[in-house]
Amino acid sequence: MRQLFFPAFVLLFAGLTACGSREDAPKRKGADAVETAAAPTAEAAKPIASLTLTQIAAAVAAEAKKLHDEEPGLMAKLQKAAGSDGKVLKSLYGDSTPRFYGRDGQLGADGQALLDLLGQLDRHGLDKSGYRLAQIDAATKKVVELLAAEHETEVALEISPHAAMTAAAVVGWLHTGQGSEAELARAGGDQLGETGLGALSGALPQLLTEGRATREAIQTADLELSRAVIRYVVDFTLAKPAHPLLYTSPAAVRKLAESQADKILATLGAAKGHTAEVLKSLWPTHPQYLLLLGAYDTYKKLADASAWQPLPKLATKKVQKGETNVFVGAMRERLRLEGYDVGAPGDRYDDTLLEAVKTFQARHQLEADGVVGKPTIVELDVPAEQRVKQIQLALERYRESEGRDPGEFYIWVNIAFQQLWIYDDGQMIETHKVICGNNDTDTDQQTQVKGKINRTRMFSQKMTRVILAPRWYPTQRVIELEIGPKMAKDPLFKEKEGYVMEVQPDGKEVVYQKAGKTNLLGDVKFQGPNKYNIYLHDTPFRQLFSKVRRTFSHGCIRVQNPVELAELILGRDKGMGRQAIKDAIAEKEEVEVKLQTPIPVHIDYASVAVDDEGRVQFGADVYGYDEAYFAGALPVEEAKEYKAASARGL
Repeated sequence: MRQLFFPAFVLLFAGLTACGSREDAPKRKGADAVETAAAPTAEAAKPIASLTLTQIAAAVAAEAKKLHDEEPGLMAKLQKAAGSDGKVLKSLYGDSTPRFYGRDGQLGADGQALLDLLGQLDRHGLDKSGYRLAQIDAATKKVVELLAAEHETEVALEISPHAAMTAAAVVGWLHTGQGSEAELARAGGDQLGETGLGALSGALPQLLTEGRATREAIQTADLELSRAVIRYVVDFTLAKPAHPLLYTSPAAVRKLAESQADKILATLGAAKGHTAEVLKSLWPTHPQYLLLLGAYDTYKKLADASAWQPLPKLATKKVQKGETNVFVGAMRERLRLEGYDVGAPGDRYDDTLLEAVKTFQARHQLEADGVVGKPTIVELDVPAEQRVKQIQLALERYRESEGRDPGEFYIWVNIAFQQLWIYDDGQMIETHKVICGNNDTDTDQQTQVKGKINRTRMFSQKMTRVILAPRWYPTQRVIELEIGPKMAKDPLFKEKEGYVMEVQPDGKEVVYQKAGKTNLLGDVKFQGPNKYNIYLHDTPFRQLFSKVRRTFSHGCIRVQNPVELAELILGRDKGMGRQAIKDAIAEKEEVEVKLQTPIPVHIDYASVAVDDEGRVQFGADVYGYDEAYFAGALPVEEAKEYKAASARGL
């Protein structure tokens, strides 16, 4: 089992359920040392001397009934003390029956599986402070202590034949509420004799007190586990503690259990007996999630081993192939620790090390030229502990993403990597470089908004149509700030760039750019309805795809190989081949092809990914979302309204 907490839990399986010798029994501090034990009932408090088995059974039956009658009140008290979790707990424990513990105090298989999941919270990058692990441990320990106390009371009766077995039956009756005089007799009560009856009668007040305390402790421990279950559902399906814009604060996360109680109950209502299995089903189904869990395991081992230290200071601004110095030797060892093939030890920057450096640079979205300067050194010096945190953040981003459960055939765009992947039935079948929105500060005069307004948004949509040889309809903002000034400066700009101005019947003027080599949408546009008016398209500025980091657009996503993407989509949906697509483009007249089956397009921001060969890659935090998260500066304010007296200079 993985749990690193709950040290007391292991004692549950240390022989407490079987009678043993006095030497095996835990040291006893006395019944009055049990903190949760209530005072004995009036019947239990009276001195009992050699009661008959019938009288013993009657006393136990009365106490068991009282415990049963008081249990709803106890549950209500515990639920009230649970604060925002109380509403969900009230529904889960309608009949007061424990969900994870047996009435005998033993944790069931579902409870054990749940503890295993809770032992992996770090692996998922979850905030453990919301899981009340210390309270779970304390409640578990209390159950263990009380079971040990009951066991010791039973062991003490072994001096009288059959008394210990009958006492165990008494305890079972108190725990479960199920029992009878006949069952006590079968357990050995009918063979006690005067000595045995006297011994059992003398121990009865203590057994009743301990039985009450144990039953209450089991309920408390069970509810603590359920509170952790509630938090797990919240964290995997509702909370967004890392989302740069839809950020959920810790205080707001704590309130979700109450405000979203119906959603949580819909998940947990039928989960009893297989709760851990239900919780595991909440993990995102995106293939990257499981791959990132594996990446966490790898880098956690490196971090625990303190695998690498900062590199020595470089005497020059950069180091290149052929040089020999101590920095090269330290860099070689640093890369070796992370699993790169660096060849034999040594201080010379040779061909083998050069290829390792190029691979490292490519995996960290750097220029893969083998020249080791400041950008490469900065990435090499990131501690393994920080890499672990980056992986945990990426896992959180997938839990929060609209594309966390993407479907069978879909397009996935990762802004941090400026990359597009196409998945079919869980397998990546194609990848394309893309250009995403720039990170410049800009101004929209129409809406009077200023800020990072060109960033590509994180959201999901359905692609419903592919447009070949598309027209481009610029926004009024682009017309006023970009096209208008160019037309004023160059009278031939409109004709050279293919712009057309038409007056609609209602008198409204429309500006668009005809299809052709200058069209800013290129040859293909992939579109679906969304409130951001963000879509995928071609571009005439092909040279930008040679850049390692590609944030140059006004928010839409430019695709490196749009015709190939169109061939895949239209071939799958319409049986349309490459030549037919090229012929349509060559006509330079817009053709809209509606898809029979809309395609999910998921746009996310996760700066760690695992490629199709299992290699971990660390992308660029191009919008500073990761930095804001680690600095505790969420949510990010991307833009704000302004009031301008004049548009001059904007």
